[in-house]
Amino acid sequence: MKVCFVAACPGTDMRGGPRSLLETIDALRQHGVECFVLLPGHGRLSSELSSRDVPACIIDYQRWVEELNYPLRMRLRKTLKNLCLAALIAVKIRQWQCDIVYTNTISIGVGALAAALLGIPHVWHIREFIYEDHGQAFDLGRNFTLRLVDLLSQVCIVNSNAVAQKYQQFITPSKLKVVYQAVNITLAGELSALLPPASNFRCVIVGALVEGKRQEDAIRALAKLVSTGVKAELHIVGDGNLQYQQYLQAIVTENQLERYVKFVGYVENPFPFLQNADVVLVCSKCEAFGRVTVEGMRAGKPVIGARSGGTQELIQDGFDGFLYTVGDYQELAQKIRYLYEHPAVGKQMGENGQQWATKQFTQARYGEEIYTLLRKASRF
Repeated sequence: MKVCFVAACPGTDMRGGPRSLLETIDALRQHGVECFVLLPGHGRLSSELSSRDVPACIIDYQRWVEELNYPLRMRLRKTLKNLCLAALIAVKIRQWQCDIVYTNTISIGVGALAAALLGIPHVWHIREFIYEDHGQAFDLGRNFTLRLVDLLSQVCIVNSNAVAQKYQQFITPSKLKVVYQAVNITLAGELSALLPPASNFRCVIVGALVEGKRQEDAIRALAKLVSTGVKAELHIVGDGNLQYQQYLQAIVTENQLERYVKFVGYVENPFPFLQNADVVLVCSKCEAFGRVTVEGMRAGKPVIGARSGGTQELIQDGFDGFLYTVGDYQELAQKIRYLYEHPAVGKQMGENGQQWATKQFTQARYGEEIYTLLRKASRF
């Protein structure tokens, strides 16, 4: 079987989307699948593919989603460009003699159009909500776009039941298949050496600095804890929207938390920060899956996450962490304080989560499920 993957914007770093794509390719190659990748530009992902000897081609296609205030004329211009590029993409897929086209994100539509031109099966891997988690909108409108997704796909793989529930009103329910992502971790002892032992109870939150990740909940919870005498600190790992980062820094200044909050910035491998945490926080308003949640568990740490989206499917409240109501930083502070005052409970939760996540989110299980769906879609 030959599969052509259509990836999103490559970027200069390896965030969740590119890492998930590489894990998918690695898992399928173990089943003898030949993988090819289309990219919209050069970046870290293209370098990673080259190191794996995975053939890749750069074609300047664009996403069919943008920020809510993106001008309509620009959306239409992108749509026309993608329609023209679909024929070029189809030619490349035919040269590779691929049996199936696999689009790694619902934010890209051009791969499905190319598959339709060739008359070969198309699979969508939907990893995001679009509006709820990214605050974006489809160029052609939600209803029309999702009807196209249904029409132009044999299978729509989703990474959580929450995502399946979101899309089932637009996509034929039998096409929606929930497959939890494999989560591979990379140990990096040299980074661990850069992290001094914590004198305070260390909270860590990892993710892009955007409003949907709600790092503000973590900062306000820390302010509440510090004001009541709890010796705690917060490491914020990630970069992103400059305006939102300035907003977060203003909250820190307002609450005189400069000694207790550290903005780490983007880190290629955040796992050492998770390993050095006492608790991992996932405050996202609506996480589609929650890779950091699983990574926190793999690190053997209790995880406190927002009771929303895919996060509530991963955290078993009271077993491997706690859930709190999105935006309720006082409830979040209470949960952190409980772990601060009951370290043995936190240790047991970390062990529970580590055992469960290590068994559940394996590459072998993930690869088998994806491979089975591709065989059915392509009738191999």
